Amino acid sequence: MKIITWNCKMKFREDLQKVFPLKPDVLVVSECENLDRLNLPREDLPEPSDAFWIGDNQSKGLGVFTFNDYKLKLYENYSDEFKYLLPLVLSNGKEEFNLMGVWTKKVGDKKKGHNNYIRQVYLANIAYQEFLSQENVIICGDFNSNLIWERTGVDKNHQDVLDQLSEKGIQSSYHHYFNEEQGKETQATYYHYHKQDRPFHIDFCFLSQSLIEKLKLVTLGDFNAWIKSSDHVPMTIEF
Repeated sequence: MKIITWNCKMKFREDLQKVFPLKPDVLVVSECENLDRLNLPREDLPEPSDAFWIGDNQSKGLGVFTFNDYKLKLYENYSDEFKYLLPLVLSNGKEEFNLMGVWTKKVGDKKKGHNNYIRQVYLANIAYQEFLSQENVIICGDFNSNLIWERTGVDKNHQDVLDQLSEKGIQSSYHHYFNEEQGKETQATYYHYHKQDRPFHIDFCFLSQSLIEKLKLVTLGDFNAWIKSSDHVPMTIEF
C-alpha cells in the first residue's frame, strides 16, 4: 500500500495533476477544497475509487481520496467535536484498515479552553479508543505540531499524544524508518513562509505495529519541486 499525505495550501484543483499520477492507494490532503470544486473525474488523471471531505470552509477542509478499489466508510462513532480529524474505515474487500485523516488548526477561543491544534488529537484519541485499538491503524496528515515546541509551552500535548499512541503500539513511520528521535528530525515537511532556511517537521503518518513491521519506504518531497504549490511537501509511505 502507498499512502501520501500533503497539505496543498488550498486550490487543490490546480495540483491534482501533481499528486494523482504518483499512484497512491490513499491520499490525505489538508486545506483541500470541497470535492464538488475539483471537477472529477478527469480524463487526464487516474479516477479515485472513493473520496471523503469535511470542512466548514468550502475552500479549505480535509479530503481523503482512495484508488485501486479501496472504499471509505465513515466510522460509526464519528464526532464532529474533534475538528478536522476524520476517522474512516478503509477496505478493498480483502483487507480493512482504520484510517484517521488529520489536519489540526485553531478551532476555538483559547480563553474558553485550549482545545486547538495537537490538543484536538489528544482529546480525539481518548474518544476513539476502540477505533485505535484495531489491528491495522493509520493516522496521518498535518499535525501542525512538533515536540520541539512543547519545550516552549506551545504544544503542551505533543508528548501526551505520542504516549497515547505508543501504548497502543502505534509509531511514526518516518521516525521508525529513519531511526530518528521525535523533535530531532533531519528532514522537513513544512517550510515557513516558503523559505528553505525555515524548515520544520509537522506532518506525520503513524502506523500500528502490524503495519510498521511491513514498512518498506518513507520519502519526503523535494523542496524545489513542491514549494511553488505549497509551503508543505508531501510525505509518501509504503508498506
